[in-house]
Amino acid sequence: MARTSPASASRLGSTLQLPWPIRIARPCTWSIQTRPVLIWPKPDCLVQSTPMTTHTFQLPRMPSIIIAALTVMGTAQPAVPFVMPWDDSTPGITDFSALNTPISPDARVRVDTNGHFVVNGNRIRFLGMNFAGQLPFTPTNKTEAVAARLAKFGINCVRFHHMDAPWAQGGGLLAYTSTTSTNINPVQLEKLHYTVARLKEHGIYSDINLLVGRQYRSRDGLGSDVVTMDWKDTHVLGYFNDTALALQKDYARKVLTPTNRFTGLPLAKDPAVAFVEIINENGIVQKWLDGGLDRLPASYAAQLGARWNDWLALRYTNDTFLLAAWRAIDQPLGPNLLKNGAFSNALSYWTTEQHSSARAVSSRTYDFIGGAPSAQIKVTQTSSEAWHIQFNQAGLSVTVGQPYTITFWAKSDPPASLDVSVMQAHADWQAVGFNQRYALSTNWQQFTRTFIADRTDTNVRVNFGGMGTVLGTFWIADVRFHSGGQVGLLPPGTSLATRTIPRILYSGDGYTGTAEARKDWLRFLRDLEFRYYEQMLECIRSECGYNGLVFGTIMANSPATVQSRLDVIDGHAYWQHPVFPGTAWDMSNWYVRNVSMVNTLGDDNTLAGLARQRIKGKPFTVTEYNHPQPNYYGAEGPLLLAAYAAFQDWDGVWMFDYGHGQDGSTTMGWVQGFFDTAQHPGKMANLLLAANLLRRGDIQPGQQEITTALTPETEIDILLKSHAWGIFSSSQLGVPGKLAFARRLSTSVGTNVAGLTNPPVGPTGSIITSDTAELTWDLSIPERGLVKINTPRTRALVGWCTNKIINLGELTFAPNTNMLGWCTIAATIVRGDSFTNECQALLVATGWWENTGQTWKNAEKSSLSKFGGPPVLTEVVPFTLSLPLSTNRVRVWALDERGQRKASVPVTGNATNAVIVVTTNSSTIWYEINVAPLTGYAQWQTQNFTAVELLNPAVSGESATPAGDGVPNLVKYYLGLPAKTPAPADRLPLPALILLGEQSFLAIQHLRDKTATDVKCNPETSNDLQTWESGPSAAILHSVEDLGLLERVTFRDTEPVTAHKQRFMRLAIRR
Repeated sequence: MARTSPASASRLGSTLQLPWPIRIARPCTWSIQTRPVLIWPKPDCLVQSTPMTTHTFQLPRMPSIIIAALTVMGTAQPAVPFVMPWDDSTPGITDFSALNTPISPDARVRVDTNGHFVVNGNRIRFLGMNFAGQLPFTPTNKTEAVAARLAKFGINCVRFHHMDAPWAQGGGLLAYTSTTSTNINPVQLEKLHYTVARLKEHGIYSDINLLVGRQYRSRDGLGSDVVTMDWKDTHVLGYFNDTALALQKDYARKVLTPTNRFTGLPLAKDPAVAFVEIINENGIVQKWLDGGLDRLPASYAAQLGARWNDWLALRYTNDTFLLAAWRAIDQPLGPNLLKNGAFSNALSYWTTEQHSSARAVSSRTYDFIGGAPSAQIKVTQTSSEAWHIQFNQAGLSVTVGQPYTITFWAKSDPPASLDVSVMQAHADWQAVGFNQRYALSTNWQQFTRTFIADRTDTNVRVNFGGMGTVLGTFWIADVRFHSGGQVGLLPPGTSLATRTIPRILYSGDGYTGTAEARKDWLRFLRDLEFRYYEQMLECIRSECGYNGLVFGTIMANSPATVQSRLDVIDGHAYWQHPVFPGTAWDMSNWYVRNVSMVNTLGDDNTLAGLARQRIKGKPFTVTEYNHPQPNYYGAEGPLLLAAYAAFQDWDGVWMFDYGHGQDGSTTMGWVQGFFDTAQHPGKMANLLLAANLLRRGDIQPGQQEITTALTPETEIDILLKSHAWGIFSSSQLGVPGKLAFARRLSTSVGTNVAGLTNPPVGPTGSIITSDTAELTWDLSIPERGLVKINTPRTRALVGWCTNKIINLGELTFAPNTNMLGWCTIAATIVRGDSFTNECQALLVATGWWENTGQTWKNAEKSSLSKFGGPPVLTEVVPFTLSLPLSTNRVRVWALDERGQRKASVPVTGNATNAVIVVTTNSSTIWYEINVAPLTGYAQWQTQNFTAVELLNPAVSGESATPAGDGVPNLVKYYLGLPAKTPAPADRLPLPALILLGEQSFLAIQHLRDKTATDVKCNPETSNDLQTWESGPSAAILHSVEDLGLLERVTFRDTEPVTAHKQRFMRLAIRR
């Protein structure tokens, strides 16, 4: 016989009717004693007379979460090898191939009325990978393994890039000879066909790039001058040279129309070929802005000039109208505004700037013509940025609209570039109308430029810069800066009538024109772009028969009005792209700044730049993205890109690139270059998180969209101030970069479009939260940024979060000390819908990495003398993860390089708090978490309370009464009642008398939920409310009546009421 002590009571809430009167003095309240027993009603509420019925509800102790339990044991340890096999497609928690399905004949990707990709009416987003140069031509015995691995990591589109380059594997698609580049290599085309077919079977679409790396030859029909040009410059010939355009069309036909014997379809007819891209990172406007048109050989310059004159003849009737429209200027030169421009007084009034580690010694020499004075700037130590050495004179004034002429002589040893500008001598350090790079030789050259000031400023400077990355000597002499000059006057002997108006150079000593002339030139170039894309589209659609989606080029390299006529708007971005201070792609002279992007919030953030390139009503993609090696923080790239792409409601992102030799054809197991992704453990693992964030849609699109308006004429004004890699961005319309982290952004393009005409106001401060509250970028601690991703199915931290306790929903993260003080740690549900319900989840934690034998050149760790080799090494990030679950529901495994379970991870805690402690001994970067199904009371809680409420015991705890009716949650669960609705009187336990023969017995009758099998209900009896008896000698089960989901249960006393002066009975409910 069990005995219990008196305890507090619960509220009855109604008067009970018995065959004889029982009086209740007043309503009573529930309360919990130290030993939690609930008695209903309280003894002091009773008027002792005839037998009463008392109900007791036994509850377990409420657990407390001990914060000390989140202290992680262990410290950062040396890194471990972690090589992900190139051919791994084993099933398991890291296998996301189920996101893909084989591409059927009707699975063509299209664009819906909202401007998003759909397949058969259902939205599809792309997580893609680039195959550049080598992998498009993977040996056929390797292709299946490569395709299967891509699908495993959540990839559903491959972009085939640089297939036309002569340095591509096997020479690429073109059968190059020393004199021609016009024939297709059939062996290579068949390899491409096989790769497309195998990808298709794994549900991976293809994106075929046309003009990317082609190098024209002397007998291609373009003349011999083509081989004197930079190969990238030659690609612009198709905008005005019909032979070059015909060559591009011919290549498109030869790639898209042959039948793929592995699918039975030409690429043009295969729904698996979702996209065709016309030209990579190029355009005729872009080539003018980067000086490419200025560099044209005379033969091509004449062809472009002829089209220019034809265009002008349609716009102007004669020279008079043309010059009036162009507002040509002819002002006499004023005095030299510089002091000591000839350096006759040593270097007075001139300043040498040294930044970072760059060092230079400036002095006056007599090396100029005839032994005249000059300024010598000798760079003795270089730095990572060219602007780190500057030579200037400040304190000058300019007036908007006024012409100014700058003249100087210069040389260098060795030959180098010199950046010359007239710019603000204060923040924001902007050029005021002149900023140009000059190529110097070891001989003196004179340079002259007249420009129009684009603003009024009383403190500008003449600045010579760009010397910080060159170990050498620069000389400057006879520097003059005058007001006045000639701008826009036609050269003698030229006229519209003779079709000899000169083309307008971007810079240099040729004809550069006035601002109005340059606007006409930009209108002309834009019209050439319209014509080029119309011609190429007609070829791809009509001649090749392709009815998929067509890209033009990226938004940064072409006007928005042009690209908005294509099917898709595209962008490329790299956080800390490799910089080559000397010769391009010189692998002995480069650097990559080794910094994390989480410390940059605003205009310089790649995501802010991309967000301001989106055009409203068009799909937006990013087909190249990376945080290149050897950056320690590169694993953040896939997470940050996917999170904010989903928030901005973009339609696809592609990493660049998968990597050379990632088909097992070379030594594997290390990161082989700046962009290789396939063997980077952190990047590959975080692709899985990216797949769920973007493809599955774990991140909601922003709730509010900020749309600006761009008209064709506004675009011309913008182009006049643009640069070659920033042709359009809504930043040029005043949209602040920080706004991209709080709202969705887009621009409407057209003559009469809706959108803001005044710049929107961006968020201020160092913490910006998205309007969905799922993303927070926190820079409240400078240089210690932290991004939080908080969605129901994926929760992640990126940045400086070590030795902090951070709650994200029901998960509590506590990363411990690691090698960088920085890490990514993210958990995503793979199967299930909540971390507290039955689920399987993947957790990835990444930090420091290096190749074995990797050798740094400098203390900043921005360049390597050796990339090293296999195996790639990674640190094991130690952390603690706490979940509000019973420990017996949680199991955790450390995973091997294939994502297979290799060792269990202990789970500690108690009935309401499971604590996972990961130390550096786990030798992995990813983990499987299994949460067993919810049953009984825990399941009832999730059905009745929100995720936030579940974390609050005062609302969802067993003894809480959220409905305010005094009936605890555990009791309602047992009785089959909802938590937040007051309990009806007829559903509460009722007293009764049972007549057996001549004797009456006290009884309690109640309805209970038959599924509440984890709760025990025991009757107890007492004569004095002091001592209670339980067990079969005290009370017994009298009857059970099946009512479907419920059952009516009756307990009765074992002794008749006549055997006692007073008798009490209660129910004890326990879990």
